[in-house]
Amino acid sequence: MPADHAVASGQVATFAGPESVREVTVATDRAHSYLTGLLVATTGLAAVCSVGLCDPHALRRWLPLVLAGLVAVAVLLRGRSFTDRWQATILALAAVTLVIGVAGRYVLGLWTMPALLVGVSVMVVVPVAGLVAGVVVPNRFYTPTFRKAVEWIEYVCLTGIFPLAFWLMGVLAAIRYR
Repeated sequence: MPADHAVASGQVATFAGPESVREVTVATDRAHSYLTGLLVATTGLAAVCSVGLCDPHALRRWLPLVLAGLVAVAVLLRGRSFTDRWQATILALAAVTLVIGVAGRYVLGLWTMPALLVGVSVMVVVPVAGLVAGVVVPNRFYTPTFRKAVEWIEYVCLTGIFPLAFWLMGVLAAIRYR
C-alpha cells in the first residue's frame, strides 16, 4: 500500500478512483468522443490547409505537392494505429479528401486538358485504391517485418514534413542569408 494511503490501525483504507464500472464506462466513452472530435477537426484542417497551400500558378509548384503528398501518406498510415474503426476511417477519409481536393484545385486552376486528365484520373484512382485496400488489407495476415517496414515509411513521411514546410516558407533561406 502506498504511503499516502496508509491509515491508522483499525481504520478502513479508502482509495481515490471510480466508484463503479459505470463511471469508468462513461469516462471512456467521453474520452473516445473527444478523441474522435479532435481527429475530425485536425484532419479537416490539414486537408483544407493542404488544398490552400497547393497553388497551381506558383513558381515551384512541385514543392507544395510533395508536402501535401507526405501529409496524406502520413495521415493514412497513422490510421493503422487506431483500434477504433471510426477513427481509422476518419484518417483514411482525410487523406483521400486531401488528395482529391489538391487534384481538384489543380484542375480548376490550370484548366488545361493535361491537368484535367491527370486530375480526374487521380480523383478516380485514389478512392478506388482506397476501396480495394479496405477490402484486402483487413483480411490478410502481414508479417512483423512488413509491418515494421510500413511503420518506417510512416516515420520517413513524418520526418520529411517539417524540412519541406520550412523550405517552402523560406525559413532555410532566411537562416542561410541572415
